[in-house]
Amino acid sequence: MLLDTSFLIDLMNGDEDAVRKARELEANLVQQRIAAMTLFELYYGVARAEQSSTERQEVENVLETKPVHPADTAVMRKAGRLSGELVNEGTPVDDGDVIIGATAAVLDEPVLTRNVEDFRRLDGVEVETY
Repeated sequence: MLLDTSFLIDLMNGDEDAVRKARELEANLVQQRIAAMTLFELYYGVARAEQSSTERQEVENVLETKPVHPADTAVMRKAGRLSGELVNEGTPVDDGDVIIGATAAVLDEPVLTRNVEDFRRLDGVEVETY
């Protein structure tokens, strides 16, 4: 299961649905990982936060338990194709979401997000929500 940035933020904020889903994943021993793009988005948020040292520690606590999948050649090729197709259709998706979705597609794993609308538009990306 690839964990989207929105899920991790909700989890760190104590969102009941996210916490429940995290417990379910743990109980079922579901492999959980994050995309390199999610790492970028989380640290971008840390830099922007008023309480950045506190937020950075929260982010690092979460990341200690989740392997990061790189935005390697396969991911970036997939992301480029997905993004280009959506732009051609006149329905672009944010580059960050495309890279996260491409990572999920390359891993052949669903992406766990509350941002279902954008991820469902990415061909070949399975989406789960909470």
